[in-house]
Amino acid sequence: MNAEARLHALARPAVFTEPGALMYAGNCADLYEASLAGKVTLNAWTRRKYPGKPLGEALPQVLSVGGWDAVRSQDWGLKEHCNEGVKIAYLARGSMVLKVDGQRHELTEGQMFVVRPWQLHQFGDPHVSASQIIWVLFDVGVRRPHEDWLWPDWMAWPERDTERLTRLLSRNEQHVLTASRDVMRSFHDIAEIVAGHDVAGDETRLRLLISMMLLQFMKQLESQAPVLDEDLASSKRTVQIFLNRLPHALDENWTLENMAAECSLSRTQFSQHCQALTNMTPVRYLQMVRLEAAKKWLSEKADASVTEIALECGFSSSQYFATCYKRRFGFSPQETRREPHAA
Repeated sequence: MNAEARLHALARPAVFTEPGALMYAGNCADLYEASLAGKVTLNAWTRRKYPGKPLGEALPQVLSVGGWDAVRSQDWGLKEHCNEGVKIAYLARGSMVLKVDGQRHELTEGQMFVVRPWQLHQFGDPHVSASQIIWVLFDVGVRRPHEDWLWPDWMAWPERDTERLTRLLSRNEQHVLTASRDVMRSFHDIAEIVAGHDVAGDETRLRLLISMMLLQFMKQLESQAPVLDEDLASSKRTVQIFLNRLPHALDENWTLENMAAECSLSRTQFSQHCQALTNMTPVRYLQMVRLEAAKKWLSEKADASVTEIALECGFSSSQYFATCYKRRFGFSPQETRREPHAA
C-alpha cells in the first residue's frame, strides 16, 4: 500500500460514533470514571478518546496499550460497544465475563482474547470481576470484515509475515485462547513499561515488545492449525452484519447510497449482496424491517403515540407510515392498538 493510501485508511472515522448507534465505537468511559474514583488502577498510553496517558506521536496506529488492575469486584462494567481497531488482550489475574456478538465467554487467568473492529462486545456480567487485563489495541485501517489490513511500519516485518498474521486474524474468529508462556511474558513486560509512564524514553522498547508479542502470538495460532474461512473476510459478510444490526438504528435517514457507503461498497455490490441474503432490494428490506418493528412496538409501547413510533422506526410522517402499514398487514396501526390480537 502506498503512503497516500495508508494515510487515507488510517484517517477514516469509526463506523458510528454516537451512543446507541449501529456500531458505536466506545471510549471506555466507565473504566475512566472508575479509575478516577480509585476503584481500579488504569495504566495505559492512548490516543483519540481512549482513557490514559496521551501517546502523542509515539507508536503510530496504536490506539491504546496498557491495562487495568481491579483488586476487588467492581460496581461497573463496559457496555456493549465496538473498538476502532483490533484488540489483543491477556487476562493476567482473576476472572472476567466477555461477551462478543452475544456469545458469552468466562475467561480465567492465563487466557487471552481477540476482538475485531466490527464485533460488538462487553466486559462484565454486568460488573467487572477482580482482574488484571493487559491489552494492545491497533488501528489496522479496517472497520469492516472485507477491508485490507494495514499493520504499523515500525513493526518492520516482511510483507509475507504481516499477510500471515492478517489471514490468521481475519479468516479465523476464535475469540478466546490460552496464552503461551512467551506471550504471557511479553504482556507482563508491556504492562511494566507502560506503568513507568515514560512514553518518549520507552517507545523503542515498547515497539520491540509489541512486535515480539505479535510474533509469538502468530506462532501460537499457527501451532493450532486453525481452519481459515474466506467467507469471514468477504464483502457479503460485511452486508450481513449491517443487516443484522439494522433493527437497532431504524431512525437513521437510510438511503441506498448511505447504506452502501456504511458497508464501504458500491450501490451495485451492496444491492447484490442484500438481494442474495434477503431476496429483497435494500429499500424494500429496510421498509419491511421498519414495519415489523412498528407492529411490535405498537403492542408493547402503550405510552408512545402512533406518530412517535412511526418516527422512531424511520418514517418521515405518520400518514405515510399508516399507508405502508395497512398495505403490508391489511389493517391500520390504530386497529393494532385496539385489537392486540391483530399483531
